[in-house]
Amino acid sequence: MLLQQNFKLFIYLINTFLLFSFNIQAEDIISSENGGKAIHWTSEDAVNRARNLIDKDDNSFWSTSDMTFPQVLTYALPDNKRFEAIIIKAENNSNKESWANEIRVSTADPFPHMGGWIEIKKIVLPKNGSEKIINFEGIRGRYFRIEIFSNQGSSSSISLGGFKVIDNFNDDY
Repeated sequence: MLLQQNFKLFIYLINTFLLFSFNIQAEDIISSENGGKAIHWTSEDAVNRARNLIDKDDNSFWSTSDMTFPQVLTYALPDNKRFEAIIIKAENNSNKESWANEIRVSTADPFPHMGGWIEIKKIVLPKNGSEKIINFEGIRGRYFRIEIFSNQGSSSSISLGGFKVIDNFNDDY
């Protein structure tokens, strides 16, 4: 009986250890909730500001009626961090033809003017506006630049629905 109780306790402790050791929760480290900030943008509309991309509100977004390309949005973390994925979403409450199409995402540290930008990826976002996940072996950075080269149609505005930087990426994110 004592052996059976000790075995159950042993199994419980092993399961608890495995749960806490290997269940790493992915986190959006660029969110304003985690200290991320919009520090530069070429343009923005009065309501749909650059900071909206990182505010964790699925209904907010960035947009501009300035049709100059490229549009550039720059974000900063409080300090240099390791990350494994970028998630970008074009979909938002604006006209679908305004949704961003071709973009490039880059990172830098120290301040971009001193260290230069390292391109993470240049991509075409899905026409349906769904999230595009760019995952890779972990790299480090503090600043992130999104350059938008075109929108999805002939709209006179440009918009983007969301931007996330994920520290530990796994398929469950």
